[in-house]
Amino acid sequence: MLAMKNKIAILGFGGTIAMVPNKEGTLVPAKGVDELISFVHKIKELADVTLVQLENLDSTNINPTHWTKLANKIAQVYKDYDGIIVIHGTDTMAYTAGAVALAVGKALSIPVVFTGSQLPMIETGTDAPFNLENSVKTVLQAIREGIAEVMIVFSDRVLRGVRAIKTSESKFGAFDSPAFPYLAQITATGVSFSPLALKATKNKTNELKINGHFKSDILAIDLVPGLEPGILRKTIKSGNIQALLLKSLGAGNVPSIEPYSFLPLIEEVVKDGIPVLISTKFVGGKTILDLYEPGKKALEAGAIPTGDMTDVMSQVKLMWLLGKGFTSMEDLKKEILTDYVGEISV
Repeated sequence: MLAMKNKIAILGFGGTIAMVPNKEGTLVPAKGVDELISFVHKIKELADVTLVQLENLDSTNINPTHWTKLANKIAQVYKDYDGIIVIHGTDTMAYTAGAVALAVGKALSIPVVFTGSQLPMIETGTDAPFNLENSVKTVLQAIREGIAEVMIVFSDRVLRGVRAIKTSESKFGAFDSPAFPYLAQITATGVSFSPLALKATKNKTNELKINGHFKSDILAIDLVPGLEPGILRKTIKSGNIQALLLKSLGAGNVPSIEPYSFLPLIEEVVKDGIPVLISTKFVGGKTILDLYEPGKKALEAGAIPTGDMTDVMSQVKLMWLLGKGFTSMEDLKKEILTDYVGEISV
């Protein structure tokens, strides 16, 4: 008797992997997931695959409402499948993967894999079939080992979704996890998971509760030489901003000498009850605000550090925490450094 194949849902969300050229030669979304899977016959030999077209967007146009929609769809089909793959554009994949991981939480008991490609499925030399096959192999191995978390599979790497960032617009290994080890490597001998991969904490239930509300009224700013704080002051004081995220230079440093000092602005904003968080733009870095004087002064002014979270995850998590109702300074100081789904080292 033939063994039953694992059931995998492939949710189409768009991206380069789902692009085909129009009459003018411009890449536009394909008609559906089925058209793409027709290029990769092997995956239907590996698993019982169901194809669902949810969105067909260039990932630049994805926003928090799409994160919630995707999380809700995962919850809807959750009971019927052993694993889920999401086909997604690369530009914002790390944002969506991080948001979905927070929305589904630690109750997740099946693997969820995000993948995409640097070249469309129809291009010569494309990485799309390779990434899609590797995603299926990763899901199947994760099922065998009881691993249940949100991952990104790209090239021969398996990354924790909440730790990943896009590091290249052209390399086939487009994603990295600079502050956290890879969850697995994919080689000719298979998928070898690290002991760090999260296991399902309980047997699968028929219901997955979603906490997927994200607040969008956050101002996220890259700190660059010569940026005048006054440019931001009017926007922040407008009453339309619920939090400020500063993507800092170094380990949390902010300019501290006038006329470019951000310290007075941080003090003003915090006094007005608006949280100010500081992350680092450096790949693999972490915010240590008391390491250098400019960072220490920002901490004294009321800024909140974000540990070794990526700047991507710092923003997504802040949006999620505000959506959960954590708005006070004390709550956010505690919650931003709390590990929910492996996004931060405690």
